[in-house]
Amino acid sequence: MKLSLLFILLTLSFQSVFAQTEVQKDSISVLFAYNQSEIGNAEQVLTRLSKIDASLILVIKLVGYTDSTGSLKRNKALAADRIRSVEALLKSSSFSRLKVETVNANELSGYRSVPDELNRRVDILIYGKKNPPAPTIAFELDKPVNLNINFVGGKADFLSTSFPNLEKLKTLMLEDSTLQLKLHGHVCCDNDMALSVKRAEAVMQYLIRSNIDEKRMSAEGFSNSMELFPDDSEEHMSMNRRVEAIFYRK
Repeated sequence: MKLSLLFILLTLSFQSVFAQTEVQKDSISVLFAYNQSEIGNAEQVLTRLSKIDASLILVIKLVGYTDSTGSLKRNKALAADRIRSVEALLKSSSFSRLKVETVNANELSGYRSVPDELNRRVDILIYGKKNPPAPTIAFELDKPVNLNINFVGGKADFLSTSFPNLEKLKTLMLEDSTLQLKLHGHVCCDNDMALSVKRAEAVMQYLIRSNIDEKRMSAEGFSNSMELFPDDSEEHMSMNRRVEAIFYRK
């Protein structure tokens, strides 16, 4: 428990120092005995490292600490030795070719409330690229927008290509709880009001299963009265089998 708390505190302390394009992916503490620079848990560290995909990592940051026993000069040298030991360990792992940055924090960790043995360590902070922002839906309030959520012919079953767009819609509704949503179902070809309603309701149920309040949504069908294209090809018919949305606020 204390070690987990230490990881959290370290993350908060150092994240403002690092580049905005990087985000911490993992952290591992390498432990040392009193006044020693030989790694005490090398196998455990290598096991942890082996479970991380090095291809996703941008940089490794090593932060070396000591307890407060002894002089500051000695502790700076000891922290430097410990950092070098960890650098050598990394060279024997899949992280050997990654950029490594170091910080000699020696006895200045600021966490003297934890046992001294937890301050005799080097923290491996593993940074990768920030995840790209989730794609969003461009819309204007009170105007219909095509969600590009399409269906199998004659059914209210989603095409596989619709799921990324369903996720965009879900994300938008979760992130902005003030948005209200009208779902409009459409069919191609023949007049089928019931199916157009079922398609709008299918999208609504998808959102409800994602913990979006049913009271924020409504579902309505328009049969084949608002086709986007003539029903002259399978591509056009597929695009007509759709659900559109109107976003609004009360």
